[in-house]
This record gives sequence, structure tokens and C-alpha cells, in this order.
Amino acid sequence: MNSSLIVVVCEYILCIFLGLLAAKLLVMIWRDEINLTSLVCETNGDASMSRLQLLIFTFVIAISLFYLVLKNNYFPWVSDGVLTLLGISASTYAVGKGISYSRDEGVTKPDPETAVAAGAMAGAAAGAPAGAMAGAVTGAVAGGVAGRDQGK
Repeated sequence: MNSSLIVVVCEYILCIFLGLLAAKLLVMIWRDEINLTSLVCETNGDASMSRLQLLIFTFVIAISLFYLVLKNNYFPWVSDGVLTLLGISASTYAVGKGISYSRDEGVTKPDPETAVAAGAMAGAAAGAPAGAMAGAVTGAVAGGVAGRDQGK
């Protein structure tokens, strides 16, 4: 038997296995047997922009590489820029995670009044009065969610 034929058969078996595994995971997600809410949430339940950024950027790169492999029938050279951007995204997530665990308020939900004040201060630090207003609105939304969750 030719060794290249064995390699091709093994590649097809591996692709079929990975496809079945992916299909099984998608079915489990569809039936709500796998909870994806913690995929982009912090420990306190708030959405994490750094997690979402890392998730989306990783999927974009993975899908792009998958498409190039299907199109060209070989694994393409990945530029240093793509790897650097992926590293920056992962570093942003890691730093955000470290900051959230270094403070007590990063792990627990804030009360509504504190969230409004913190949002207004963050917006004011951005520069313009419009930034303070946008920060206050963001803080008010976060505070409303925190207040609603505390009432449960």
C-alpha cells in the first residue's frame, strides 16, 4: 500500500471525526445543554468587552485560515501582523481579567448609585461633556441591571 494513500485516508478519518464532534457540540448548544452565557461574561455577570473581542477575533482568524486551507489545499503562511494582533487581543483579555480580580468591586455587582457615578466619572475622563453624559447613561444602564438582579 502506498504511504501517501494511508496519509490521505488518515486525514479523511480525522476530518470526519472533527466534523462529527463539531456537529455534536452544535446540537448540544441548540438544545441548551451547553450554556454559552459565561463565554463573554465576567464573574459578576457583566458583559466583558475584552472577552468578546478575543472571541470574535479568534473566530475571524480561524475561519479565514480554514477558508484558505480549503481554497489552496495547503496551510498558508500566517503573517506576523496577524499573530501580533491576536496576541494583543489575548493580552487585553488577560489584563482586564487581572484588573477585575484585583478589586473587590470587579468580582461583585455594584449598586445602582455607584454604577451611575462611576459611569459619569469615566465619561468625564474621556474628555467632553457629551462623554460624561454617555458615561452616565452607560452607568445608569449598568446600575439598572444591577438593581434588577439584586431584587431577584
